[in-house]
Amino acid sequence: MRIDISNYNKKEFVEAIHKDGFCIVENVVSKNEVAQLRIAAQNAIDKEAAYHGNTSYRDYGVVQACPMYGGSFLDLLENKPFIEPFNDVMGEGSILYVYITSSMSPGNPNSSSRIHVDRPKVFVDYCECLGGLLLLDDFTKENGGTFYLPGSHTQQEQPEEEYFYSNAENLIAPAGSVFYFNLRIWHAGGKNKTNIWRHALALGMVRPYLKQRYDLPKLLKNSNVDISNVSDYAKQKLGYFAIPPTTLDEYYGPEEIRTYKEKSEYK
Repeated sequence: MRIDISNYNKKEFVEAIHKDGFCIVENVVSKNEVAQLRIAAQNAIDKEAAYHGNTSYRDYGVVQACPMYGGSFLDLLENKPFIEPFNDVMGEGSILYVYITSSMSPGNPNSSSRIHVDRPKVFVDYCECLGGLLLLDDFTKENGGTFYLPGSHTQQEQPEEEYFYSNAENLIAPAGSVFYFNLRIWHAGGKNKTNIWRHALALGMVRPYLKQRYDLPKLLKNSNVDISNVSDYAKQKLGYFAIPPTTLDEYYGPEEIRTYKEKSEYK
């Protein structure tokens, strides 16, 4: 299903995620915010290349933990039109499992350019992890638009390459669009055949009882990221309210000192 954010309907969106494994929503993020995120993505990529000392490492173009760079990466988590579709499928308690760039340098693919899924276990009528690929450039066939196989989120075995590319759809959409998808869907990044970077952000939300790829609250603290202006709405997605207690006081104490505040699934 493909819709504009102005026509967003929660029931139809959730049904599409469960039935087809994906939904493309256009005009979710403004041109101004996209421009800021694109600059932030390139700056973060350059910093990580400097950390590695080269541009030949496997994950070049993939920044592993965008929140550690603060700024517009954190501002995105305040964007309710972008975040609420995650909540509609995963519940308000869902938290970030992963928040990376999925960018391709000129003439190259990136580490996503293989037929794969991002979660190992198949669930029927239950989404354990929902991804959101935010396009910071127009996605085209030439610059590496993602291939995805509709309805394959219930398929355990990897499809044969010939079958996959014969039946997969190519993500062609304008910047500011979001490809929301069950991370169990079989997909593959393309190859950027142009002479300019193609940028995107990839976020994955999980149920709050699952581990994050990075301990984001600790990572932000260790990276000296200023979160004084980050709202509770965004902190919740970063995992600040899903930290397992380390003392009895943190478990039994009043809410203001408890580190795990998410509602249980049955509530």
